Amino acid sequence: MNKRDAVETKARILLTAENIFSEVGFDKARVDDIAKEAGVNKALIYYYFKSKDEILETLFSSLVDDARRMLVKSLEGTPDVVSGDNYKVLFDGYIHFVMEKRNIIKVAVAESAKKSSNLSVVMELGNLIINAEIESIRKAYELKGLYFPEDKTEVLIMEFFTGLMPFFSFALYKDQWESYYHISEKELCDNFYEAFKKTHLSAHLPSER
Repeated sequence: MNKRDAVETKARILLTAENIFSEVGFDKARVDDIAKEAGVNKALIYYYFKSKDEILETLFSSLVDDARRMLVKSLEGTPDVVSGDNYKVLFDGYIHFVMEKRNIIKVAVAESAKKSSNLSVVMELGNLIINAEIESIRKAYELKGLYFPEDKTEVLIMEFFTGLMPFFSFALYKDQWESYYHISEKELCDNFYEAFKKTHLSAHLPSER
């Protein structure tokens, strides 16, 4: 197998595992099922990954890396976010990201909620905004008009509970919400945006301090 084929095969295994973990849960998922759905030999999966746990760790690491890249990209060409309705540009980018990653987010939330969990990727994502390597991103947001408290604990709590988790909830419950309340996707997104502005965004505005 050449390098390109190996990369594609590994990516297919990861995507298949992500779908299966999302459908039946990590604990109930079997490597045999992943191999069958991915169309590969079970031995090949163990060639790339030592265990099912390592597959999950790889998926979680990719989620964190993708989130970091998304935050960087969201700053490119984004206008002053406190003028008019410019924050909608960032908001739409966040919505697109969580919807694209909704399967692995579902797994991340389920695994992080376990009492014995050692894979707190949700906590890691919450910490991302105040991590030392992303300090430059935080400063860039501040230049665009968003205020961040100096206290890192306050920032972490604010970003996790009022910033990150609402988007995760949206990704997890969007379809159910639309079906149960007979609401369109656009109407749900528009109302979610207005609610998010009045809660999380208001905490980032200097005038609201």
